[in-house]
Amino acid sequence: MRYRSLHGTDLRVSELGFGTWTVTTGWWGSYTDAQAQDLIRAALDRGVNYIDTADAYGNGRGETVLQPILREHADTVVGTKFGYDFYNHPERPRGQRELPQNMSPEFVRFACEQSLKRLGRDHIDIYQPHNPRVVQLLEDEHWETLEALKREGKIRSYGPSLGPAIGWRDEGIYANAVRKAPVTQMIFNILEQDPGREFILAAETAEEGRTYAGAEEARRGETHKKLCEPTASYDPSFRSWKTPALARGGPQFLIRVTHSSGMLEGKYTMETKFDESDHRSHRPRAWLIEGLQKIERLTPFCEQRGVSIGQLAMLWLYAHPSILSALPNIYNLEQLEEFAGASAYDPLNDAEMEEIHDLYLHNFDITPYVESAVGA
Repeated sequence: MRYRSLHGTDLRVSELGFGTWTVTTGWWGSYTDAQAQDLIRAALDRGVNYIDTADAYGNGRGETVLQPILREHADTVVGTKFGYDFYNHPERPRGQRELPQNMSPEFVRFACEQSLKRLGRDHIDIYQPHNPRVVQLLEDEHWETLEALKREGKIRSYGPSLGPAIGWRDEGIYANAVRKAPVTQMIFNILEQDPGREFILAAETAEEGRTYAGAEEARRGETHKKLCEPTASYDPSFRSWKTPALARGGPQFLIRVTHSSGMLEGKYTMETKFDESDHRSHRPRAWLIEGLQKIERLTPFCEQRGVSIGQLAMLWLYAHPSILSALPNIYNLEQLEEFAGASAYDPLNDAEMEEIHDLYLHNFDITPYVESAVGA
């Protein structure tokens, strides 16, 4: 396992992290506390030292399940999230709707203390507002509260976790270009590189001491939450893995949906169907059909490297010096072995990254999927 420095701290973080969302929320199957803990311990045994969770996962379960593990492994780096008020609204809304949010300074401090109790710790390593809107990030008191918690030793670092769906362009650009958020969690993978590339560009520009032009548009917060296309300010010559300023310090990124909701795990076929309760059932049919074609274009890279498509997805991410840790969905021991095994290989080199970059710009040269007309 390789490790990366969390800027501004003395912590070293494993390039592969473990997200408890998979094993504590019921979205990927039911796990008892013991089953979840066994899988997390197996990850720790393989060198993983970063665990990412949230207070809203299972209304606190995502944190309480960790307490016995953290007693055994005091040096584990932990990130958690805040902002959803499940204390006053414990019932999960139907479908994909979100719980009410509260990110006032008073609630943030309350939520922090509750998380510390559930984790059994006196500090949180990375504290993240959970899916904040740009109007919240515009507030000085939001950042001042997090800085105060850091001074008090309650947290080590902080920054927004963006979602729930891919997009959130205004939030990512503003947080990095204007506020230089120490850590941003975002969706980013070989198949879904936008708007993540622009977040990295905004961070690199800010770290260089320059103003990123797209920040003014982001301040207005007018972008639809699922819009992923780059702004007019985006520099098409930018390469997201070439960020010398970020390699030295400044903003960093945690990556989720590393495998495009399982597409980059190489297990889907044209016949794959998702149950209505599965969040992937909300993806359009084109995502599956076109995604399978894209996997075919990436297969030669796997063959040259002697790795699985799931491992290739990790090695692509590891080529980015701005990425602190990648958080694939890990829901069984076989998957854990595969993803941890990627760290036995070097990250993709510049030539490989350029080839994939060119494929991405040309939509992998696939045949666009068109829904067949239904006969009369």
